[in-house]
Amino acid sequence: MKRLTISICLLLFFSVLWGQSVEITQIENRSLLVDGTLDIYFLPRNEEGEPRVLPENTEPELFVVDGEKRIPQRILSLEQDAPRRQGISFLLLIDNSGSMHDEYLGNMLRFETARFAVDQFLQDIDNPLDRIGLSAFNTFYTPLIPVSQVSAQFEAALNSIQRPSRENSYTELYRSIQQAALDLADSRGRRAIIVLSDGENFPYTLSGNPHPLYGEKEFDHQDALKTLVDEGISLYAVHIGETKDKPLDDIARESGGRSFTADDRGNLMNVYLTIRDEIQQEYRLRFRPPYRGSDVHTVELEIEDQTSVADYYVPHFLGKYASPLGWLVLIPLLIAAGLIVLAFLYVWEKPATEAEINLLAAGKNFSPRTRVNLTKEVTVIGAGRNADMTIAGNPAMRESHATIVFDRNSGNYTVSADAEFRVNNRLKKSHTLKSGDVLDFDGTTVVFDRPPKHKKT
Repeated sequence: MKRLTISICLLLFFSVLWGQSVEITQIENRSLLVDGTLDIYFLPRNEEGEPRVLPENTEPELFVVDGEKRIPQRILSLEQDAPRRQGISFLLLIDNSGSMHDEYLGNMLRFETARFAVDQFLQDIDNPLDRIGLSAFNTFYTPLIPVSQVSAQFEAALNSIQRPSRENSYTELYRSIQQAALDLADSRGRRAIIVLSDGENFPYTLSGNPHPLYGEKEFDHQDALKTLVDEGISLYAVHIGETKDKPLDDIARESGGRSFTADDRGNLMNVYLTIRDEIQQEYRLRFRPPYRGSDVHTVELEIEDQTSVADYYVPHFLGKYASPLGWLVLIPLLIAAGLIVLAFLYVWEKPATEAEINLLAAGKNFSPRTRVNLTKEVTVIGAGRNADMTIAGNPAMRESHATIVFDRNSGNYTVSADAEFRVNNRLKKSHTLKSGDVLDFDGTTVVFDRPPKHKKT
């Protein structure tokens, strides 16, 4: 009888454990260059799939997997609720393709439902350490708000999203996820992209024409997944509507995130809150991995007979795999500071003899200084070859992204664009230029300059 009782207890005990799980949700590799450590975020779940708190004396085991070998690692620290205490960086990526404005979810158009749910999510952000970014996508990826604290600008940005033209109604889903990961890469700590879509990846090349920015290249889901893993960012996918992109679920799972399906407005609002709530409850584990000559390594986390496996990417520095650099990390900072000083000296040391614009940076690539004298009545800034200032290396730039028009009567120059841009860090769609104005077109920075007393021509 005693043996039977013990057997039943053991069976119940292990049945509970078998229903439990642990998931590695993100591996942060930014500190690898500085002090040689990695942060692993993970979430234990109970048999019902809900986040659970580990018993006080739990001792996770961590291994670096090298072929058939499992090399035990010493855990330096383990923190509960680390994302809640340090804040989370979200980038909300919203599908703005044509179908979002044609089909309904419940009694509202899908896009209006998405706009409402995102707006509600932003209002529910109660941790001042959380930071949010906002982007939309269709044929093009459009960053709307960089990752920052929630402000009134978000509502304005949401309301600025309009139904796209037929030409812009395609769904460049994978490329947009890839670009969103690059946009979020500069943030630190726990980072997550929440992508909401009502369909499948439907690239512009299916129209039979090359994409205006990407040409004949078609991005697949592996492109998006690789960028997420390289940057240590997890993806959460939210499906609305009947059509689902199956590889999107794979991207979400393999990057450490999850997939959800929402069939009405209330459900969609709960999805956003569930994602934030689960991330807040994650644990953070820190260890110092061994250094080996390859890009990608695998770790295995074991807690109470539950395991989770994930890859992490080893960044390069000066062509070599990362190892603790100490003071050497100051080298790129000093180089960057020197370039900034040179740029400022070169641009402003010599006063302008006529109105001009100077390119300081294009997207994530610092560009050689480019100057264009505003000798024409209309000057075009864009990615097109026929633009007066052609911007290469910034996928967000359109063929004709912005125009500067000279008014002979007033002697003023006015810049305008279809989408909002920043002038001296303020969002605008049109602006009369003054000397020294700094214009930011989706990461492309341009400075306007003119002589103190400009003569009308």
